[in-house]
Amino acid sequence: MRNILTIMKREFKAYFVSPIAYVILASILFILGLFFYGMVEAYSRYSLQLAGNPMYAGQINLHDFVIRGFYSTFGFIMLFVAPIVSMRVLAEEKRQGTAEMLLTSPVTTSQLVVGKYLGALSFGLFLILVTLQYPLFLLLMGARPEVPALFAAYLGAVLLIGALLAVGLFSSSLTSSQIVAAVIAFVLSLFLWVIGFLGEIVGQGSDYSELLKALSINEHFEEFLKGVVDTGSVVFFVSFIVFMLFMTQRVVDSSRWR
Repeated sequence: MRNILTIMKREFKAYFVSPIAYVILASILFILGLFFYGMVEAYSRYSLQLAGNPMYAGQINLHDFVIRGFYSTFGFIMLFVAPIVSMRVLAEEKRQGTAEMLLTSPVTTSQLVVGKYLGALSFGLFLILVTLQYPLFLLLMGARPEVPALFAAYLGAVLLIGALLAVGLFSSSLTSSQIVAAVIAFVLSLFLWVIGFLGEIVGQGSDYSELLKALSINEHFEEFLKGVVDTGSVVFFVSFIVFMLFMTQRVVDSSRWR
């Protein structure tokens, strides 16, 4: 356990040594800030328009109009951010020639992979943490977000970025080029994101349609954004992360014995 924590701390600190953490953080805050402002402004405008008509006033919901749309946007942005965050995790070790030293050290492959993953995940959780300012802003403005639904959205965001970083870690283990690792991670993540839409094309109700939707990270993420903590979706994300870490371990093991 000590080895895992040491590797995790080393990886997390490495993000703040280079400008990458600050560039990513500033970019996310700027883009999300624009979307959040637009959503809140539209919600306020529609609320005022419907205030005079009690029949329609109850049809506009803060969670569905603002929170769900905001974190759906956040999830889509993570498709681009996660490959950048994870591209250097193992690829940089290969490029600098320090991978051999790690692989011949007393650290096991499992400890190395888990430690690297937790380091990247810690930074991912930090990115999620900074988005707390947006619900807090709603509270300061007198709005009342639904706490259980907000919790579900945050849990979904944590599981989503955990899955995307697991894909990124696997991609980083395949090459010594950070750019190639980022491209592979983005392509794989995008495929897992849109595969649910392919299920719509195949046709509703067919076995292939249901299978493709079941494999889509976006379909499972959307369940959380509805304000529901779906056990099946939690199991999907946890199983997916474990599977990707196992695949990464196999790739690293092949390098150890090569």
